[in-house]
Amino acid sequence: GVFYEVVQSFPGVEENVEVDSYLSSHRWRRHTESLKPVDTNRASMGQDSLEPGGFTDLLLEEGHDNATQIEEDTDHNYYTSRTYGPYDSTSRDLWVNIDQMEKDKVKIHGILSNTHRQAARVNLSFDFPFYGHFLREITVATGGFIYTGEVVHRMLTATQYIAPLMANFDPSVSRNSTVRYFDNGTALVVQWDHVHLQDNYNLGSFTFQATLLNDGRIIFGYKEIPVAVTQISSTNHPVKVGLSDAFVVVHRIQQIPNVRRRTIYEYHRVELQMSKITNLSAVEMIPLPTCLQFTSCGPCVTAQIGFNCSWCSKLQRCSSGFDRHRQDWVDSGCPEESKDKICEKNIDTTETPLYSTTTLLPTTTRFRVLTTTRGSTTSHLPTSLPTEDDTKIALHLKDNGASTDDSAAEQKGGALHAGLIVGILVLVLVVAAAILVTAYMYHHPTSAASLFFIERRPSRWPAMKFRRGSGHPAYAEVEPVGEKEGFIVSEQC
Repeated sequence: GVFYEVVQSFPGVEENVEVDSYLSSHRWRRHTESLKPVDTNRASMGQDSLEPGGFTDLLLEEGHDNATQIEEDTDHNYYTSRTYGPYDSTSRDLWVNIDQMEKDKVKIHGILSNTHRQAARVNLSFDFPFYGHFLREITVATGGFIYTGEVVHRMLTATQYIAPLMANFDPSVSRNSTVRYFDNGTALVVQWDHVHLQDNYNLGSFTFQATLLNDGRIIFGYKEIPVAVTQISSTNHPVKVGLSDAFVVVHRIQQIPNVRRRTIYEYHRVELQMSKITNLSAVEMIPLPTCLQFTSCGPCVTAQIGFNCSWCSKLQRCSSGFDRHRQDWVDSGCPEESKDKICEKNIDTTETPLYSTTTLLPTTTRFRVLTTTRGSTTSHLPTSLPTEDDTKIALHLKDNGASTDDSAAEQKGGALHAGLIVGILVLVLVVAAAILVTAYMYHHPTSAASLFFIERRPSRWPAMKFRRGSGHPAYAEVEPVGEKEGFIVSEQC
């Protein structure tokens, strides 16, 4: 029940929006599980995570030796996370000191710095890969998180977020509280400076930041965390640390004509363990390959990246079926087509993905960016009309006799065969007509056709025989004395 207001410059806010969530534990089981709602407002406590292979508490307890503290890499299906403790040098390297950046590029958002539960749009100067989708706009909220969804609604805390520390922060309660951001063309840094909790001001101020890099990496940096994050109350506001993404499905309301309801399904969430969030700690999240990076059928269906990738020839898109283009995927009948996993053309396994994450090395510099090989493809927005129920579309297309790839190939082959036969027949007719005309002109030299071609014969002859009359046996030798525009001129004439 937490609602956010948006600034006036924001586009229309969707009011009739429902939020459901779908969380999967294994990438290869993604197609076998059904959508299920979960409580999206519960605190994202690390110990509540049901995902196998989750975080194991490796940090030393209080009173033990404060040595280097690095959390082992953890696979979150779409991201691999690394947590660095306060005594690791990498934590300091990952923190971006905005005060040392160019002042004209650092922007202090006046509205967010003086309000509670507000959100404002920020445009990126680069394409930011998020769950395989390229983003150019984000929404920064006062509550310590970034909203990444395209459909703007008031329940921004539910899903589609990048949350270094989502909580009930209120920058308006202190004159020292600000929300700043900095974009240098390859990275965007959003920093919440000296913000206080609205319902517990005496706990102290929090200073933390989120950095989004153009290679898809996401870095959370923490400079000032006065209390354990696990002690922050989630009564009036969700408390989350991590990532989330979802897809939007449009439903028609049968009782109300021309009215459609948008439902947002959360298909994945990264929940980081809150006990690791302390002063001077940092978290780095590295994107893993997704099906969306493949642009042809062969590499798509043979990909071994942990997802069940399928190719849809109608959309020319590779997908697991669960991403932001879910409705477009279902509306186009892609789930039925993807069952065959057969490509029409030869499989090309040499394709370069849109961006690569397999050559990542441990980060040692602040803005270290990988070389990207993104193609010229753009994000495909749903273009089909909304339907009543996205789970029934495939059956609906089948019942209406929608053509398959095999039938389309047969029709294409038949048309090519018929065209070839017609072309051969036309060529034979042209050759036969040429032969008949030549024979006729040879046996009828005085015909109009023969005279037509004789008049246009080359003029540089030593002599020309001229027939004086029909049936006359005599011929007259005519010597050319000059030429004019291709005709023979003679004194005898």
